[in-house]
Order: sequence, then structure tokens, then C-alpha cells
Amino acid sequence: MSNSKHALRFAYSTINWGAQADLAAACHEIRECGWEAVELFYHSLDWLGTFETLRQTLGGLRVATFFGGVELPVDANQLTVHKRRIEYAGQMGVSMYGLVGGSRLRWRSPTQDEYRNLALACEELAVFGADHGVSVAYHPHTECTIETHQEIDILLNQTQHTLLCLDVSHIILVGEDPISHLRHYRERTGYIHVKDWARGKFVELGQGTIGLDFPAIFAELEAARWDGWIVVENSRSDRSPLHSARLNADYLHRLGYALAVIERAAS
Repeated sequence: MSNSKHALRFAYSTINWGAQADLAAACHEIRECGWEAVELFYHSLDWLGTFETLRQTLGGLRVATFFGGVELPVDANQLTVHKRRIEYAGQMGVSMYGLVGGSRLRWRSPTQDEYRNLALACEELAVFGADHGVSVAYHPHTECTIETHQEIDILLNQTQHTLLCLDVSHIILVGEDPISHLRHYRERTGYIHVKDWARGKFVELGQGTIGLDFPAIFAELEAARWDGWIVVENSRSDRSPLHSARLNADYLHRLGYALAVIERAAS
């Protein structure tokens, strides 16, 4: 474990295995690499099954966060799907739901109406989630409606309950500083994604070439006594999802971090 008095909490995303993965196999591989918590990425409710089925599939893994996506304009059908997933997450005792979207057109920036549509959707889901013990956190993302800090400000200024899922890789890919974002948006950040980038693709932690300083990022979070989840979201692999999960675990171990779930006292 880190020498810091404040331990960080890490989880691992199922994104690399796919939305319709063999979840039992994926969870087995995640556990095999020493991870104790997981983000369930974009799996439909029929894929997850009943609560008891999911608990058996997890095999002891704790569900840190759920994740889903929207496309603009966000309509009533999309909102209903996410509300059902949020209900499910709340009944499982999961307190955070990540959300990304919509796809950004290459030839123009989003319009004010598109920003407003996304903000209204996020806020409706955030208010709904609060009634079920689940916070909704929008994920600023390259090639999506919200990319830069100016656009994050647009979203936050039009919402009150919506939080952020900040991703250090996507922040640096739009030419901005992850540590600055972590400081500036601290009060509106629900949880964090980490991964690395090199040669035009996402790579395992510590394998990147774009200057992501993970020791400094984690030290910043320790200094801020960050209590939320840090989800390692390795979205692709050159060899296999299992290989990437192991490399990412090894990297955190080399930095002195444990993967054990840390329970936080109720505030």
C-alpha cells in the first residue's frame, strides 16, 4: 500500500471485454489479476440478469460503478433505459453511474440547443438517481459533446446535481492539464477514469507517450484526500484484456498501491 495516510480506491472496467462479453469469464480474469472492484461498462439489464445471477457472476468483486451512454438528441426512450439501469444500480448498493455522449460531428461544434439537451438529460437522470442513492457523473470525452474545460463549464452551469467522471487521458488529448482539472472541478467530480495513450491508441498505464504523470496525479488525489473511485479503463489491448488487466495491476503495485477495496466511513 502507498505510504500515504490516505489510501486510494481502484476498480477495473469491463470495457475491454465488450458490452456483451461472457461476464463470468471477464470477472474471473479481473479477479485473477488481483482487482477487487469493477465498473460494469454498458451492459444491458438483460445481460446482467437478476441480482443473484450478477452476484454469482461477480464472484466476490464489488461493483464500484455502472456506465452507459447517450446519443443526441436524448429522448424519452433513452432516459427510460438509463433510469431502469440507475434503479438496478441503486438496488445493488452502487452509488455512482457514469454517462458519456453524444457523438460529436467532425465538421462543427455542438450547438447551444445540443448542449442544453444534454444538460437537461443529465440533470433529469441525476435528480432521478438521487432518489435511488445513485449519483450521475458525465464523462467529458474526445469526439463527444463535452470535450474541453469551456464545454465542461457549459454543462455544469446548466446543471446542479450532475457530477463529472474525469478521465485524465481524454483531458490531455484535448491539450489540457489533468491535475488542473482535478483541482478546479474537485467539488463536482464523482469519480475518475485513468488509462494511457501512445502511437494513436490507448495503452496500459505507464506505457504512454503523451506525458501523463500518474505518480503526480495520484499524489494530487492523495493530498486532496480523494474518497471516490479511480477506475482503470483500458478500452483496448494488443494481446488480450487479461494481459492488460495484469499489466495495469502490476503498474499500480510498482507505485506502491494496493488493489484491496477500502471501505470509507459514512460522512
